[in-house]
Amino acid sequence: MKPSMGPIRPPSEAYSMLVRATKNCPWNRCTFCTVAKGQKFEIRPVETVKADILSHKKMVEDIYEYAERSGHRIGEIARYNDIPWLLDDGVNSVFIQDSDSLIMKTEQLVEILEFLRQTFPTIERVCTYARGKTIFNKTLDELKQLRAAGLSRIHMGLETGDDELLAEIRKGATAGEMIQAGRKAIAAGLEVSAYIMPGLGGQERWEQHAANSADVLNAINPRFIRLRTFHLPGGTPIYEKAERGAFHIQSIEGVILEVRRFIEALEVTSELITTDYAHNYYLGYVDAKLPEEKERLIGDLDNALADWRSRGEPKRNPFWGGLNRHL
Repeated sequence: MKPSMGPIRPPSEAYSMLVRATKNCPWNRCTFCTVAKGQKFEIRPVETVKADILSHKKMVEDIYEYAERSGHRIGEIARYNDIPWLLDDGVNSVFIQDSDSLIMKTEQLVEILEFLRQTFPTIERVCTYARGKTIFNKTLDELKQLRAAGLSRIHMGLETGDDELLAEIRKGATAGEMIQAGRKAIAAGLEVSAYIMPGLGGQERWEQHAANSADVLNAINPRFIRLRTFHLPGGTPIYEKAERGAFHIQSIEGVILEVRRFIEALEVTSELITTDYAHNYYLGYVDAKLPEEKERLIGDLDNALADWRSRGEPKRNPFWGGLNRHL
């Protein structure tokens, strides 16, 4: 039986084995998101998830057997069969799908994590998405249980640290709750990878978006900060707002200035990562370890800004996703 696969995972989990504990999104109200619209949320039974893990194990055993007979390397056979998560030394990384696995009862997710580690002893890292409000609602003891069972990292969609914007995009959490969630996860021994959307405030609120997002991240000090430039997907409430003229999407120059302002205000020891996302193409190579490379990073942004000013703006805004998706 083929394991169930969800539609999303972070780019950094491209070589992770995917294990689907939940289907779709339990919140599903964010005004900018189309991923699970019209789809019913489901917490998959623990035994069903375990069956998927055993299906993955059967695939691995089949490859091991073929490698022994053929003399080929395990990783080579795995890649040829579109199984990038199996390396020569086994399965190292796992990503628990879909969008908010921590919504499960803690004891259920602990059982899955422990079974996963028992089935694949070579695992070094297990990551998952989780909503800030879901993390906020977990107790510190529950998060520690998840860490002890093998969970390594939480990918948390902060999007913005501005309360006005958080309410408008219907994120379902306040900036204060996001801060408490991130701090609690770190206190439990989990790595936090926090996501920010440059451009989300449009031309009207870019300054408060940049400043307040930096404030929240300064309070959390996550392991990673990942930028995911906002583009305008068709069929969403925020797209309809833009069509009415109530939201004006940022220009490329405006977003670069916003990112610069955001980074200037950061006081963290995080890794800033931008190059793993297609819509960040305008930034060039600005990944950096903070605070050591902050000055270099701002210089890179100034170079990107000068480059775009020399080219002039595109005739059509590439962030207007419904009309001109840039992929």
